[in-house]
Amino acid sequence: MTRKSYVSAVDSVLKPMGFTREGKEWSRRIGTVDEHVDLQVSSIAGTTANLWSYDTATSDLLKKAIPWKSDVGMVLSAWRIGTLMTGYDRWWKNDPNGPAELAEALGIHIPPFFEARRSLEDQARFFGRAEPRWKPGGATTRIYLALTLYRMGELEEACAVLQNPPKTTPASWLAQAESVRKWLGCPTGPSE
Repeated sequence: MTRKSYVSAVDSVLKPMGFTREGKEWSRRIGTVDEHVDLQVSSIAGTTANLWSYDTATSDLLKKAIPWKSDVGMVLSAWRIGTLMTGYDRWWKNDPNGPAELAEALGIHIPPFFEARRSLEDQARFFGRAEPRWKPGGATTRIYLALTLYRMGELEEACAVLQNPPKTTPASWLAQAESVRKWLGCPTGPSE
């Protein structure tokens, strides 16, 4: 009996979950959320898997709210499977059990990972709803949070999260946040 390749082993776990494969990438859509898994291969480190998702409805709103930026899109944050397993990055290299171990880890960790990012409430939490202030470099998450809150019917809160950006926020990000504020119909006034 021959050993399964990483692609074959991962496919045997993801296909029953409703994922479709294209090369070394798998995707599925649950409601408006696209969920993805991809194999990352390095000649030095070996093979690992990345998991990421985004809400297509929020992404569509982003494009409407910032129409002047043709390449606007949600910046995705990938999580490596090892981080979900043990809190540390994990790669498999020259390991005959690697494909089976990676597939098993995905089978265990994929369901809770993606389930925790599907609802608008979960997305708002992921984008920092509990954070009262902007974090350094956090313009993208504040914009995504505002649009998610808007989808939740929380317009006042959506407008509030875009107020008072740090003075160090780049002008290009301030312009995008202001474009979203205008699109949302937030009250005019100082946003700093």
